[in-house]
Amino acid sequence: MQRASALITGAGGQDGFYLGRLLEEKGYEVHGLDKEGHESRMEAIAPERRWTVSLFDTAGLANLFRRIQPREVYHLAAFSFVNTTSDEDRAVLRNNVEASHNVLSMLFDELPESRFCLACSAEIFGNADHSPQSEKSAIQPCTIYGVSKAACHHLVGLYRMRGFHTSSAILFNHESPRRGPRFVTQKIVRTAVAIQRGEAQELCLGNVDTVRDWGFAGDYVEALWTMLQSDSPEDYVVATGHGHTVRDFAGLVFEKLGLKLDDWLRFDESLARPPESFPRVGDASWIKERLGWKPKHDLADLVSMMVDAELQRRSDSSDI
Repeated sequence: MQRASALITGAGGQDGFYLGRLLEEKGYEVHGLDKEGHESRMEAIAPERRWTVSLFDTAGLANLFRRIQPREVYHLAAFSFVNTTSDEDRAVLRNNVEASHNVLSMLFDELPESRFCLACSAEIFGNADHSPQSEKSAIQPCTIYGVSKAACHHLVGLYRMRGFHTSSAILFNHESPRRGPRFVTQKIVRTAVAIQRGEAQELCLGNVDTVRDWGFAGDYVEALWTMLQSDSPEDYVVATGHGHTVRDFAGLVFEKLGLKLDDWLRFDESLARPPESFPRVGDASWIKERLGWKPKHDLADLVSMMVDAELQRRSDSSDI
């Protein structure tokens, strides 16, 4: 019996790793797509199924879809940093919106019976006027990244109206040991470990009272898969439903390392963002009710994973 085929764009990123591993466990023939030169990052994908077709090469995309015949496509590829410079804004819009439209349109033309899931973002809600945010919350992004993701979200809805099985996963913050160092969670973890090792003297942060709904990336990619198993495509908020401050997160990290956060924390005004009217927390009751998905890990689990992984990484590097 031939295995079902799935394609992950952005397969070299955090979510691509966990999704690739999940789909392999479920028996899929998993293909990964990422930028040229990023082949080695697609660790969860077999080398012979790693592809580097540009998302702006529509003919190349069409050829790839015909060749591998994916039953499911998970579109994770995106420029994913919220705070961008004016010079980066145009690249954000092109890499997120134009590229997403290329994938959607070519897939619809070549394989109209396939299923498509977009990794969207809670940034589409912007500075929301209520909390928690759900699928019914107003889409009012306040960053270029949020605008780009909102446009992609609407593209998904447009193609669904045309009869294509498309869904948008509105993902709230999700982390893992594979999170990049530019993100505040990984910055906190790496700095705390450096402090414990005597290699740093302080942790500099901006608004430590900012609230985020942090989940584990491995749980969230399971939500994406669950969405595409439903015969009725919809958009879903994917979140834990629990908000925590940056201080809460940092406190758990330092506590696990046997340190007191207040002994090392310093406020850096240059890192401060404008205050938010309402906490950025997701209401994931709809996906739980409709599809039965809920997160398996809480914040303490996530912190423990990230700290243990960083300690192991530092130990491995010191042995070289």
